[in-house]
Amino acid sequence: MEPSVISICAVIGVRNEAHYLRVLLPLLAAQKIDVFIVDHASTDGSHSLYAELAGQPIIGVEDLPYHGYFSLSDQLAAKREIYRKLPHDWVIHQDADEILEHAAPGLTLRHAIEEAAGCSFSALNFDEFVFLPEPGADYRGRHYDQELRRYYHFAPHPNRLNRAWRRDLGLDHGQSGGHVLAGDGLWLSPANHVLRHYIVLGEEHARQKYLHRSFSREDRDRGWHGNRIDFTEAGLALPEESPFLFELDRGDSKAFRRDRPAAAHYWQWRRHGEPAAPS
Repeated sequence: MEPSVISICAVIGVRNEAHYLRVLLPLLAAQKIDVFIVDHASTDGSHSLYAELAGQPIIGVEDLPYHGYFSLSDQLAAKREIYRKLPHDWVIHQDADEILEHAAPGLTLRHAIEEAAGCSFSALNFDEFVFLPEPGADYRGRHYDQELRRYYHFAPHPNRLNRAWRRDLGLDHGQSGGHVLAGDGLWLSPANHVLRHYIVLGEEHARQKYLHRSFSREDRDRGWHGNRIDFTEAGLALPEESPFLFELDRGDSKAFRRDRPAAAHYWQWRRHGEPAAPS
């Protein structure tokens, strides 16, 4: 008898993210990871993409009203209800501009989850590597997951991205803004895996994505988004170089450097003066 296959569903909140989804969704489909979309009134043709990929990998779409501001509180509440109703063994909290994968070469996110489940762990943590285009480059409409190779290791504190977990245990990360899970059934795997964060795909994209973004009062009262408030156009300019920036020799390489983590995002380097790199 063949062992049963673990069922997995990634729940992804989006607003006008078709340029990311065209790359991300086939990667998840290839791993037999289902996708449930929470859509914040997208106007970029995303719904046509959902229809095109219905059933593989998209198994559902829920519309979440957009009131002119981003509400992580509303998104997490919507996702919590979706997790509760899904039949899957494991779920993933994911954003469209992220790719999650096993830390070892040649292995995938599914492999990471299956390994953890096989050892009776109930959740996975991920190290975040933020990819930055070169100044003047634009990776929209391209295979950014293979072509974009400059990155920094963003690690303001350890164990901050518990993104995949066993669905039936009632684990929740709503109080931490979708970062750290809590619950009696939490048994976090000691293996940290990889989250590739393609935060912007060019300087114009950075301005469109962040320059005029506002956040819900509830989010701000909770102290969330502190590093994404009061953007300036100059601050969003992409750096030529930094002691925190490194480059992979291939797009699929996992030879990430963790010895010089950045505690702030690149736009904060410019605003406050780039912090000295650790020795």
